[in-house]
Parts: sequence; structure tokens; C-alpha cells
Amino acid sequence: MKTLIITNELLTTCGVSKHLLYFLSEAKKRNDVEFTILCAGGDAVDIYKDLCKEVIINPAVKHENRSAKNFIKAFLFLFKLLIKYKYQIIHSHNHYASNIAKLVSYFIKVKTLQTVHGIIESVGRLNHYPSEYFITVNEHIYYYLINQKNKQSKNVRLIRSGIPVPTNLIKPINQTLKIISAGRLIPEKGFDIFIEAISKLKKETLTKAEFLIAGKGDYEFELKKLLAKLNVSINFIGEVKDLNTQLVMTNIFVTASKSEGFPMTIIEAALNKNLILSSNFLGHDSILKDKINCLIFDENDPNDLASKLNFAVENFKDMNEIIESGYQDASKEFNINNMVRNTISFYKEILK
Repeated sequence: MKTLIITNELLTTCGVSKHLLYFLSEAKKRNDVEFTILCAGGDAVDIYKDLCKEVIINPAVKHENRSAKNFIKAFLFLFKLLIKYKYQIIHSHNHYASNIAKLVSYFIKVKTLQTVHGIIESVGRLNHYPSEYFITVNEHIYYYLINQKNKQSKNVRLIRSGIPVPTNLIKPINQTLKIISAGRLIPEKGFDIFIEAISKLKKETLTKAEFLIAGKGDYEFELKKLLAKLNVSINFIGEVKDLNTQLVMTNIFVTASKSEGFPMTIIEAALNKNLILSSNFLGHDSILKDKINCLIFDENDPNDLASKLNFAVENFKDMNEIIESGYQDASKEFNINNMVRNTISFYKEILK
């Protein structure tokens, strides 16, 4: 099977890029499918060159570069690629790429598949779900496509992202608890809520913990301004190429996301035996269960997050059962072999 994957940029700190990294790292071991990537570039492109037949770069496919002119350029470029290489499936990872692929499919026989990583706000001119087939990473996305977008259930599959389980995991004993939040520094990730919550913590809690933010993005300057305004001490550690090396050293992972599919950083943190504190973003409850495998706080509520952080730090020695439950659930539900096997099985079904 010849499959063309289209994505935005291949970035070190990007959930979609990591999804592809883990998928292709395992899928390349198979001999029944061949992958090529079409993307807009990115700082991690070189990593992917060893995971597929070829990485093709064209800035016209970048979502942020979308315009009528670039859409036509991307369409013509993709049209010529299909004529030359005869891909059987175009597997897109954002709605802009999916629209380009769908238009090409009207002229050249090719199956269009879209992985939906999160529900998109109903704005803009383009159809957000134009493909013929869909993979969803979470239950709420699966039922949204079927119930709200009238997609046929036989054309939609729930396949969770797969993440490798760290081997030889040894957690250090930290006298001061290390609390981390990680991801792209954009407003949707809720880092401002994390910072505001820390400003509201009890003094005794602050003496028992240190706080880190890992990642980079356009919102960093605004976050540091908020940090100074609230007189909060947080170490911005920048982009971390291998987040696992950082997460094995930390104790508590916080995600204050305001809009998500299902953040891969949560699973990476759980697999590195961090206590998970998560906002109740749409779809969180398909995996996350309050006081069973994590602690949940109200989205966009720094006071509630502060309350949960106070509790977690003061009672951290009693959190082992919740941490272990999070680890076990992450290992089971986000199995990388299942992701690859189920995805390629869906490819074969699509091509019948």
C-alpha cells in the first residue's frame, strides 16, 4: 500500500507530529505499507526522513499560509504527485490538507482519510471534515462525527494514539516536588491558568515544590509578562526534544488545556509515573477519572487548580495508587502496536 501523509509542519513540540513520530517508528518495521510525507517543513523534518520513503516539503500546504492562491498551488502540486507516484491513500492530519486532498480525489482515483485530533470550531469557509474516511483519537470526536456531522459509522474508526512505554523507569526521590506543564506556548493550552494558580498557592505549598514550563511558542512573551506581574517563580526550560527525559525527573504534570482532542503529553507523563492534574476539557473523561487515575479541576479556573495543587503537594505520599492507576491505564489504552495494527487494518479495508 502506498500512502501519502499530509500534515502541517513536523515540529519537536507538537502533538500531531509526535503522533506521526510514534506511528511511523513502529510502522516502518512492516513490509505491507509504504509512507511518504508531504508537509510544510518544521524543525523536526530530519527525524522523519529515516521513518518513511521520503519527506516532501511545500509551504503551500501549511494551514497558516492558507489562501486561495496557495490552495490552488497545493492542489496542483498534489495532483502532479499523484500522477507520478500513484498513491492509493491520502492520509491528512488537518482540515486544510484534507480539503486539498478531497478536491484532488475528484480528478484522480484515491482514497481520502483524515485523522481528527480535535473538534474544530465552526468558523471559516472550508469544510472541516471533507474526507471519505476518518480516524478519531477519542470517543467524543467519534460520536461528534457520527451524530453531529452525519458520517457513516463504517467510515469512522476510533484509534487511540500509541505511545511507547519507557523502559527501565527509575524515578528519583525529589526532596522538593517538581511540577511541570508542557506543550506549545499558545493560548489554548492554558499556561496562563497554570501561572495564575501558582500565584494563589499556600506559602507552605510553595516551599515544597518547584515549577517548570516546557515548550516554545508565540505566547511565551505574554506568559512571562504575566509571571512578572504576579511575582510567580517558574522555570521556563524551553523546548525539550525528548520530553520523557524530563518527565522521568518530575512528580506532577499539569495540563490546563482549554481545547483538546486528547493531549499526548498527558499520556507521556502518566507513563513516566507523574501524578496527573488535568482540566475537564471536552473528552477528558474517556480516559481520565477524578481521584482514580488523576485529579481533575474545572477548565479555566485557576482557583480550582490551586486547590488541587495544594492538595496534591500536601498529600503526595498518599498518591501512589492514583499514579499507578494512571500508568496502567495509559499503558493499556495507548498501546503503540494496537495503533499501528488497527490503522493499517483500516487502510486495507478502505482499499477493498
